[in-house]
Amino acid sequence: MSTLIVIICIALLLLIILQIGRVRDLAKQLRGAEEVEARNTQMTGIYLVAFMVVFLVLATASAFYYKNMMLGYGPNESASAHGGRIDSMMSITLWVTYSVFILTHILLFWYAFKYRHQKGRKAEFISHNNTLEIVWTGIPAIVMTFLVISGLDAWNDIMGDVGVDDNVLEIEATGYQFAWQMRYPGPDGLLGRKDFRLIEGSNQLGQDWTDLKNADDVLVNDIVLPVNQKVRVRITAKDVLHDFYLPQFRVKMDAVPGLPTYFVFTPTKTTKEWRKELSKYPEYQVPDENDPEKMRWETANYELACAELCGVGHWSMARKVTIVEEDEYEEWAAEQKSFYMENIRFTKDDPNTGMLFPAEIAARRAEFNTEANTALQTEDDADNTLILKYVTFETGSANLTELSRYQLDDAIAFLKKNADVNSFLKGHTDNTGNFDSNLSLSQRRAESVYNYLVKGGIAADRLISAGFSSTVPIDTNETEEGRQANRRTELYITRDALPVIERLSK
Repeated sequence: MSTLIVIICIALLLLIILQIGRVRDLAKQLRGAEEVEARNTQMTGIYLVAFMVVFLVLATASAFYYKNMMLGYGPNESASAHGGRIDSMMSITLWVTYSVFILTHILLFWYAFKYRHQKGRKAEFISHNNTLEIVWTGIPAIVMTFLVISGLDAWNDIMGDVGVDDNVLEIEATGYQFAWQMRYPGPDGLLGRKDFRLIEGSNQLGQDWTDLKNADDVLVNDIVLPVNQKVRVRITAKDVLHDFYLPQFRVKMDAVPGLPTYFVFTPTKTTKEWRKELSKYPEYQVPDENDPEKMRWETANYELACAELCGVGHWSMARKVTIVEEDEYEEWAAEQKSFYMENIRFTKDDPNTGMLFPAEIAARRAEFNTEANTALQTEDDADNTLILKYVTFETGSANLTELSRYQLDDAIAFLKKNADVNSFLKGHTDNTGNFDSNLSLSQRRAESVYNYLVKGGIAADRLISAGFSSTVPIDTNETEEGRQANRRTELYITRDALPVIERLSK
């Protein structure tokens, strides 16, 4: 129904225009063509001047009315250290072009009125005017020179890379259809090496696991940054051209497959501070569409977007950016888990299974010392047995694996520090296979640990060892997990005399 009404209105409007044209033709016939032409010319000139006034007033008023929708004004002031300079250049450019816009339109419409056709007036032919040509060429050239030079100066400052001694947090943003994958460095503060040829199902970014800097890298979807911290963002893409765009921070850089780019910026407002500023504006004092119980300013977030049309799912690349205080960031960073440690470590994709990282060594040492000290603090020695869960052997053999030395070295350090502590090494197996073979294997494995401790400087009279085959299980032997738990080496520690061993036999 509404469509039909619109069509009828358009038809009536065309009919009215047609009738006005016919009335003008009749007026020409009645009053004479020259008189009518002069009158029409006069009215056209007046209408043009009136249109100019209305147009310029509305254009100016609308710009002021909608200024809070434009970057650089009201709630859209920059939230980065360099953003204010960009906003300043944009404002200067806006006022220069606005002045030219107003002046040229005034002259355009005024000349249309002033030099309208009048009876007896003859046009003057002017081939050229050197003064005018110099003015309209020289003034724009001078203005453009200042704008371009200031722009180049700002570009060099804003787009420069970080210095060697700069305190900078470097993160990485990888765009793909249709999302962003953010990568943060771990405690070492360094991002690991990547190679697109390593990209596979379990390694979406192509991280090179032989580069140990990758071991603590963290993968997240959204961005969290500390306020007043210089940030360098590595920007790249996996498939098509994307664009890394942080509008509130005046950060925008293409993400090009195979050609890494970067952007350096310093956020200066936390999300909380920004929301507080938004609360001053009426357009943010309205209920949020997705959460009507809260105002729009309470749910507003900084945004990461893709500013390049990258496919049908382009809209879904928006991500949340959160700026927090330094202590809040440190707390957040401490909660993040290394992708490598959580998903790759000790799997078939891990090339580093034959070694431990410093953080792993430190964590295992702290775990062992805590268990050992706790055991000694109790009055009853019944709970003084420690399972050496990181001590393993080659299959069917008493030869220690390479990684076993780390926990055994921890045991040596602990026993040297506690010179009054004696130790009983116990070897255990599951019930798979022959009892005698398992008994012999468990005894030999306990002796291998014994020999390692003695070689490490622990007096032999502080140590004894024995094998128990499958006679002391701690889990069921019906499952592989249970059998694996039963295959173990134990370290019993006590400040009392060691017990007399009665070795098992068939």
